[in-house]
Amino acid sequence: MQIIKNLTYNKKFLLKDDLQFKTYRQGLFLSRHSCQADINDRYYLNIKLSEDNKSLVNQGYLYFYINFDKLQSELIGMAIDPKYRNCGLASLLISSWIQLCLEQGIENLKTIPKQRKPFLLYLLKKYAFEIENIETYETSSRLVYICRETDTAYKLIMFKDKREEKLFSNSNVMKEDNYRIIESLTDDIKIIDKVVLYSPYFLQDNEFAYQKSLSIYNQHKI
Repeated sequence: MQIIKNLTYNKKFLLKDDLQFKTYRQGLFLSRHSCQADINDRYYLNIKLSEDNKSLVNQGYLYFYINFDKLQSELIGMAIDPKYRNCGLASLLISSWIQLCLEQGIENLKTIPKQRKPFLLYLLKKYAFEIENIETYETSSRLVYICRETDTAYKLIMFKDKREEKLFSNSNVMKEDNYRIIESLTDDIKIIDKVVLYSPYFLQDNEFAYQKSLSIYNQHKI
């Protein structure tokens, strides 16, 4: 836990330097920041690309809270530069967050209650994150179906509730990412999972998540 507790504000700490993106070297950086609009410190994991072994290019980041008394971390959000989407960086960042927390003794991982990125929640479910009461999938109006279509880069989603669909359509999440809302299924579009927006997801199996994180991380190592 000393790595996180001893971080200097607004200074990036090189956490890992053994990553590779195509033929370029990557670095994983950890930093701590105060925010006027937030009473809690925010922690960031940044992935940076070294294209010429000198300058660093930001590829994406994940940010989160830490409560040292509760040994808890809440994932706030994540963003990937559009140039580097669909390259596995979202999974790499999630894996890095899980590894960092569990290795530092922070064992209670969850999302913030306001999380509303459907595909982020979908990815987290692959690491054994789940909502507290699975009956919520049947009762919530904020249910979103994650869909898949062959040969498309879009993130396909279908809403249970039309009001929630309209709210999401006008949100920054929709505007800033490559989501596409569908109204119905076709022969080429299948439902692969479902998530509930604005409902916290909790890590259910720390060992499974850690081993999966190691596996994903190793795929990106030099």
